[in-house]
Amino acid sequence: MLTDLHRKNRQIFAAIVTIMATCFSFASMHVYTQQKELLIDGLKRKSATEADLLGSNLTDSMLRHDYSEGRRILASWPGNHPDVAHLKIIFDNGRVFFDYGNANHPDAFVTVTRDFQYLSRSLTLTISHTSLETRNTLANLSINLFVLSVLLIFLVGLSLWFVLFRWMITPMEQEIASQTRELRAAKDNLETQVQERTASLSAEIEIRKQAEQSLRKLVRAVEQSPVLIFITNTHGIIEYVNPKFEQITGYSREEVVGKTPRILKSPDTDPALHRDLWATITAGNEWHHEMKDRCKDGTEFWANVSISPIRNPEDDITHFIALHEDITERKLAEQAMHDAQQAAELANKAKTDLLANMSHELRTPLNAIIGFSETMKHSVFGPLGSSQYEEYADFIFSSGTHLLQLINDILDVSAVEAGKLKLRDEPLSVADICDAAIQIVYPKARDTHIDITPIATLDLPMLCADPLRLKQIFINLLSNAVKFTPEHGSITCTAYTDEAGGLVITVTDTGIGMDQDSIAKAMEKFGQVDSSLSRKHEGTGLGLPLTKGLVELHGGTLEIDSTPGEGTRVAVHFPAERTISLHQKEYHNG
Repeated sequence: MLTDLHRKNRQIFAAIVTIMATCFSFASMHVYTQQKELLIDGLKRKSATEADLLGSNLTDSMLRHDYSEGRRILASWPGNHPDVAHLKIIFDNGRVFFDYGNANHPDAFVTVTRDFQYLSRSLTLTISHTSLETRNTLANLSINLFVLSVLLIFLVGLSLWFVLFRWMITPMEQEIASQTRELRAAKDNLETQVQERTASLSAEIEIRKQAEQSLRKLVRAVEQSPVLIFITNTHGIIEYVNPKFEQITGYSREEVVGKTPRILKSPDTDPALHRDLWATITAGNEWHHEMKDRCKDGTEFWANVSISPIRNPEDDITHFIALHEDITERKLAEQAMHDAQQAAELANKAKTDLLANMSHELRTPLNAIIGFSETMKHSVFGPLGSSQYEEYADFIFSSGTHLLQLINDILDVSAVEAGKLKLRDEPLSVADICDAAIQIVYPKARDTHIDITPIATLDLPMLCADPLRLKQIFINLLSNAVKFTPEHGSITCTAYTDEAGGLVITVTDTGIGMDQDSIAKAMEKFGQVDSSLSRKHEGTGLGLPLTKGLVELHGGTLEIDSTPGEGTRVAVHFPAERTISLHQKEYHNG
């Protein structure tokens, strides 16, 4: 053991020394790099300074036309500056005034070129310096840094070795060796005691194994049960739940232990059912019932619940065990059967209403057409030129128009449902479309003395919509308003933009109004608030469903707010992407 400890300590020491050597190496390289950059920058500044000084002297000589003085300065310069590898002077006419050394000198390290002006002429000076001095300086620096690094590593390593191995590790190893011997002796003693105790417990272990096998079977039965199981104390605090409980409810065991089964209580469950449950089990009886449970995520499921008391040998109740069997599928099947039965009944009633409505709506105009046509055919009132024939012709036209409108509504509803109705969008004014629709329904309103107020807002944005379908929307809403508004009532049309930039169109009347059930019924196809054949107001029940379909086809929504005896307000919301701003409107009109 001590050998392994020694080896490990030496490995740690070697790793520390290696890290120190690496750090010193990086520091030395950093110092070397910085010094190298400083030397190179100094050499560059020196070359630039010499070039400027030499150029100034030359231009001064050239200004005096003293070319011999210039050559003397140039000739003496390399001798006074032995680190100059190349020096060349060229006039602006291309003539070489002075050329010293080799431009491709192998030791040329820094080259500086300067242009100097004198009078109307100029010259170019090129000077190159060797790097011999810089290289020698850097070589000496690298040697010094290397020696310094090695010396520091040696001194620090020696100090570390002395501190670790002489003052700390060696005494520690001795203490560890002493404690190891004591632990081995204690281990041997403990093993002897364990063997003696093991022999005395063999019979008891065998008995416990048999009991554990029986208990394990019971636990597996509960753990693997397909039924949700949990156990509470006599106060209803949950102490155990099986995995099926966690799987079905979504609660983990830690989340429910210590809480009451109220976490499973559905708001739909009658409180009296829970009171009966608690009274039954506290009396020591079993309780069975079907009830709705709620999961952690809020979803609900139906369960067949069975709760029984658990008694101790003294016949005292110590716990309660609850079994909740998921019967949601059975309940859903029962509900689906019930819904299917109701749907079949509603479909049968809708079919009956449809046949009655269509029979009423088609027979009346057809009887008028046939009756008046037969009267004209037999010339009952004289030749065809009679004024009464003209009246009959009007009746025939009116009845035929009503029949055509009915058929068109049926076809439009079918086309909307099938997704085959295509819009032909174009920019339009809702006020203009509203005025055109009012002109169509105005004769009926005039007969019953109903006042219709058109859209008065002038600064509305234009709407991108199908003009024919928008007009159809207005006609349906206005026709319903006229139909269900008593004499001397009023109908008001408004339009405005909402906060989102969409366009809202409203039609408000002072008619008979509807409650919420009547509104829902009116929005159904062929739905009539009064479904009897003798209803006061004629209609197919297609107007509002068709209007809603046309609005949704434009990407909008239709809302109805109505109060019985006070009137109805229908609001049509078109999305902002279908509106055209005033600026765009002016551009379009331009």
